[in-house]
Amino acid sequence: MMNDQARNLRARVRGERFNRKAAQTIAVISGKGGVGKSNIALNLSIMLSQHRKKVLLFDLDIGMGNIDILVGNQARYTIADYFLNDIPFEQIIQNGPEGLKYIAGGSGLEGAISLDNDRVNQLLDHIHTFFYDYDYFIFDMGAGISEDLVLFLSSVQDIIVVVTPEPTSIMDAYSAMKILTINDAHSNFHLLGNRMKNEKESNAVLMRLQKAVYQFLQKDSNLIGFLPEDSIISTAVKRQIPFVLLNPKSYAAKQINIITQVFLSTNLNESKIKNNTSFIEKLKIVLFRK
Repeated sequence: MMNDQARNLRARVRGERFNRKAAQTIAVISGKGGVGKSNIALNLSIMLSQHRKKVLLFDLDIGMGNIDILVGNQARYTIADYFLNDIPFEQIIQNGPEGLKYIAGGSGLEGAISLDNDRVNQLLDHIHTFFYDYDYFIFDMGAGISEDLVLFLSSVQDIIVVVTPEPTSIMDAYSAMKILTINDAHSNFHLLGNRMKNEKESNAVLMRLQKAVYQFLQKDSNLIGFLPEDSIISTAVKRQIPFVLLNPKSYAAKQINIITQVFLSTNLNESKIKNNTSFIEKLKIVLFRK
């Protein structure tokens, strides 16, 4: 049955969808946990949706995800159900606020699910089927960079690296970028500060990291903004309401809107059309080698 389903999906992909523009792929990562990565991924996704973009947010912190918690919704199915119980991919796509679609990571499992090659290939197969239905695919990754996810992340066009002022966060972010660079990732790195006192502190932290990445890895990276240490963010988490909806006029919401504009930029998107082939071609290799 699974083979028939995969065959039908590939047939669908080979059809009318190749005539449509592919989604832009963005991964949100951090070198360590607890830096607010999921909150940023969620609020960025909602802000893009508010700009009338079709967004699918993936919580890929499988077994330990919290996107559904942050939106105050109990997902009927999660990506854990997809892998463990063979729930069809389209059934794990949930409705979020402001027209956002999302896939919950699942929580409360006895152990995290490893994304080995077979599982990554299966996931990419189904992702490709929906690749032309959305403007953005946003992947909220688990903390750190596992060996299993290097190939996946190397296919993504844009990677947002979330960094806090703590030295451990900065070093772990550098390590994550180093692993991806060594493994020939052609993604664009975007550095985003979180829990910063102000813009001055954010620039100091991010520029130091940017300089190290360029000097030792010969890799460019962009500074795209920061989020402050704002009480509205912690309040929003407690109330399970995304902060851009709880208080759209807050400083945090205004800052996430500035970051959103980077990915709505005409020039950026035009340049990404040429680079779309990186993610798409790697998906094709997975699909058509079977």
